[in-house]
Order: sequence, then C-alpha cells, then structure tokens
Amino acid sequence: MEMLVSIIAGTPIYVWVILVILVLRGAKRFQDKEVSVNRLFILPLLFLILAAHRVVSLGFAAPALQGLGLGLLLGGLAVWLLRPQRKLHPVSADRVLIEGEWHTLAMVLILFAALYVQNAGLAINPGLAKHPAFMIPVNLFVGLATGFSVARSAVYMAKARRVTAEA
Repeated sequence: MEMLVSIIAGTPIYVWVILVILVLRGAKRFQDKEVSVNRLFILPLLFLILAAHRVVSLGFAAPALQGLGLGLLLGGLAVWLLRPQRKLHPVSADRVLIEGEWHTLAMVLILFAALYVQNAGLAINPGLAKHPAFMIPVNLFVGLATGFSVARSAVYMAKARRVTAEA
C-alpha cells in the first residue's frame, strides 16, 4: 500500500491534469453531438500514435506486440458486438450526428490506466519491459482501446458514406 501511495504521490501534476481533461471530454460524449465526418478519425489517430510510440519505445518487444495485437482484435470484436454505428445519423454530406454514448469515456480511461500502469511499472523496474506477465496484459488494454476506437471510426465512416450516397 505504501508503494502505491508513493507512486501516486510521485506522479507529475500534468498527468492528473491530463486525466481531468480526458474525463471531462469523455463525459461530453454522453450528449448527442454533431461533428464533421473528417473529425471521426482524430481520436483513433491519437490512439494509434500512442500505441505505436509505446511499441517503438519498447524496442518492439514480443510481449508488447502480442498484447497489443490481441487487444486490437478484441477492440474490433467489441465494435462488432456493440454496433455503435447504429447511433450515427447523417446531417449533411459532410456532417453526422452521433447519439450520446459511454464508449469514448471508457476507452480513454482504459488507455490512460494502461499507459499509467505501464509507465509506473517500467519506472520502478525497467526489466518489466521483457516480462510477458506484465507486458501482455498492459498492452492488451492499450490495443483494446486503440482497436475499438479505430474500428468504431471505420464503421462510422462507412455508414456516413453509405447513407450520404443514398440521399
């Protein structure tokens, strides 16, 4: 318990500011929102950049790649099961209305938590970078959030194009 308190207390203040911003932005997604079709790929692009940076910074360690790959598949499967595209409605040729949802907040928090755990763990013990029991689960969650975000944007884009083409 003492170590956990030490880790949290030693976390730079900017990390907590980022968390607050992420929670506030994610909570905004509980409301319906009209957006440009092009904006549908901003969050997934950010997630992909973070995932790629993590893998590169870990020297393409096999456990990180395994966890990330499995997480990407699970994220895509979650989109297939939840079918979030049902909540997207065209407004015009380049704008859509997305009904309020909880997925964005959940995925942002999963990504934040996974990266926080990974960074804290590696700061304490850099050898964990090669330890499958640590790296696979942590990167599975990074992949889950990334895979969900990318797959959701892809199905949103596909539906937006299909519906606007029909109109």
